[in-house]
Amino acid sequence: MNLPHLHWKLGRSTACVLVVVVFFAAYTLQLFNWQIINGEAYEQEALSHRTDVVEIEAARGEILDREGNVLAGNHIVYEVIYNALYLEDSKRNETILQVVDLLEELGESWRDRLPIELDEEGNYRFMENKEDEIETLKSRDMLNLADYATADDCMRELARRYRYEGHSKEDTRTVLSVRYSMTRDQFSINDPYVFASGVSPETVGVFGEQSNRWKGIETRVNVDRYYGEEGSLAPHVVGVTGSMPTWFKEEQEEQNNLYNPEENIGGYKDSDVVGLNGAEYAFEAELRGQRGQQSVFSNEAGEVTTTATAIAPQEGRTVRLTLDADLQRVANWSLEKNIRANVNTGLKGDKKAHDCKAGAAVAIDISDFAVLAASSYPSYDLNLYMAGGQYQEDLLLDKDGLKALNDRALNGIYTPGSVFKPLVATAGLQEGIIGAGSPVYDCDGPGLTGVFKYADLELACTDKHGWASVYSAIAGSCNCYFCELGLRLGIDRLDAYAEYFGLGWKTGVELSEATGVMTSPSEYRERHSESGVDWTEGNTAQAAIGQSDNQFTPIQLATYCATLANGGRRYRTHFLSEVLDYTGKETIRRYEPELLYDAEIREDVQGVVRNAMIQTATSGTASSVFSDYPVTVACKTGTAETSGLRWEDGGTEEHISFICYAPAENPQIAIAVMLEHGSSGPFAMNVAKDMLDQYFGFYSWDKEGNRYNQSGDLVDDQGKVLKTKEDLDKEAAASAEPSADPEPAGEEDPEEEPSPTPEPTPTPAPERGSDIPDHIFTGGSPSSAPEEGEEGAPQPSASPTPAPDSPFYYGKKPGEDPEPTPSPEPASGGEESGESGGEGEEPA
Repeated sequence: MNLPHLHWKLGRSTACVLVVVVFFAAYTLQLFNWQIINGEAYEQEALSHRTDVVEIEAARGEILDREGNVLAGNHIVYEVIYNALYLEDSKRNETILQVVDLLEELGESWRDRLPIELDEEGNYRFMENKEDEIETLKSRDMLNLADYATADDCMRELARRYRYEGHSKEDTRTVLSVRYSMTRDQFSINDPYVFASGVSPETVGVFGEQSNRWKGIETRVNVDRYYGEEGSLAPHVVGVTGSMPTWFKEEQEEQNNLYNPEENIGGYKDSDVVGLNGAEYAFEAELRGQRGQQSVFSNEAGEVTTTATAIAPQEGRTVRLTLDADLQRVANWSLEKNIRANVNTGLKGDKKAHDCKAGAAVAIDISDFAVLAASSYPSYDLNLYMAGGQYQEDLLLDKDGLKALNDRALNGIYTPGSVFKPLVATAGLQEGIIGAGSPVYDCDGPGLTGVFKYADLELACTDKHGWASVYSAIAGSCNCYFCELGLRLGIDRLDAYAEYFGLGWKTGVELSEATGVMTSPSEYRERHSESGVDWTEGNTAQAAIGQSDNQFTPIQLATYCATLANGGRRYRTHFLSEVLDYTGKETIRRYEPELLYDAEIREDVQGVVRNAMIQTATSGTASSVFSDYPVTVACKTGTAETSGLRWEDGGTEEHISFICYAPAENPQIAIAVMLEHGSSGPFAMNVAKDMLDQYFGFYSWDKEGNRYNQSGDLVDDQGKVLKTKEDLDKEAAASAEPSADPEPAGEEDPEEEPSPTPEPTPTPAPERGSDIPDHIFTGGSPSSAPEEGEEGAPQPSASPTPAPDSPFYYGKKPGEDPEPTPSPEPASGGEESGESGGEGEEPA
């Protein structure tokens, strides 16, 4: 029997399907072979003869003062890092926990940026003042959780993501904090993770002994930021660095300047340390270096055989500021001294302040408007702040309520008071409203002071000045005169001249600054819209004596004073002197002065206002401090009301202000001082005088705050010699001599405890050597007017005699030893005499 033949005919589509099935089956089997059966062998083969690219970070440029003193520099530090080239992924979490435990055992801090902590009951909670980090943690780029997600929600997601579930909460938080930080830092072969920076050489030695315990855990030498010998010298000017915050990242994203390993290796990473404020932020583009790349070659065993630099890193540039460290130091000390002295004792008749706790002082070079000093009190120490801990936390939380982190010199805005009057006089003379001898108002009244009356407005003056000229009106600070002159000028012209002189306008400094307010009808209505108060001519009168809504920054007042001295020519105020290469040897660019406005004030107008301000120093409201000063000073005092109520009735006390420039005939330096709620007295003037003494060399201060005259004698605030230079030299020589009768070796004082034997110091890791440097690395070779002589107040220091045949002192000539002359007893009368009423009340 013949069986029928079956003829199978494959269709074209069926054949294609079979081919695809066979192909994928073979591919799947090969994948199984690669990854499961022989995975380790193939992984080792992949590591053999491998070339990796590692990025090299560049050192940040330094910040110097005008003389080259380091304000922010770099020094060598030791770091514990996790190198991805050698890590064992399966043991990563275990390694992290063990490394952190060892660091804590050695007393070292480790990088902990997770914004979640354990409370007293062992529950997870978000940390205070970590809103930006919490937002980043929940963001789409990280956990992608809702805004209302709790700390527990975040920890569960982190534990799931990093495969660390079922452990104690303490261990879980430790491991997840490091893993979270590694993710934020974009940890990779190109970018090792820094566990801890600034560890001790002893810690380096311990980790060297443990080098075979953990693959990928290494120690290395790096450079870190430090802030000179005096971290408290100019913290608000210098600023701080830190991890890149969200706002900074958004700025760089807008500029297409974020890191991209293929297109922009010089861009910003989340792990980058950046300038956050002050000069560190303002000059970030100059200070930041450009990272490089290094090729790392491995052999068949995965061991590094050689390295080669593919792209050399470029260090950041050095920025030299205009700041004078010596003048800044004196401004700091004098501010603190005078604020601490201006404390009311509660005794009857004591007119010192009840709440004067803060202030600012600014000095400007009149030749180009360079900032020589910008002091803000209270202040803080940058080195202690950057070390973190309780000191930093207290400042951030402002536990004492003094807002020490605020830069009052650039961002504090204050009602100026009578220091505004020279501008009004300038405007009146320039516009032809008055002449030098023109009387404008009879300053008289039924009481001890004159009273200005306009409609239903009554403003008390500082004294009875009668029919004053502009000279006596400025020297005696006559409110009646300037209220009337302000009305004749009108608010529009007052606003215009304020703009000419930079009041209510930013000065142009590179650092962050407040704009301030020059009052005007539109501004006034906007600020007082809720109360429904409208502008009246009474506001114009108030504005003319530095009241109403006028509020300026100390750096604006210093700029205004420099512009007065400069005949109405206002330059951009600046902190930058020049940009150098990293070594500080080659100049990249120098700052060029920039004229912002020329008010073209006539020379006769300049002369009248200057002489009136000189008269303020010699016989007016500042005479108790400056009447016999060896350099001619042009100045103006100010007292500004800050409340409609007296302090006794629940109000706040007056600000006291002072501006000056010197020498008056050939101006070099302009100074502005503001003391918050200083009430009255010579305190603001004292600060300016100390700064002038330092600038002209009449007195000098060492870093401990000791004061010396031109002969080198140690003196007190009144110029009285405490120790002669000869005595100081003898003391120095005696302290340098070795002891005359050293104790014989081996003998001990029976009364003293024997010194304990020091603990042995661990030897650093052999591959690093024990001679790693640990030194600084630079990269190369008024309701009442002020009282001037109150008991307990720091008296103005004695005024020295200048060197002969010179308008001011440039330094002693051979054989000459000028002695200081004592200041006269404080005079009474005038704005600062304590016999006057307030500078004005709010208009009815």
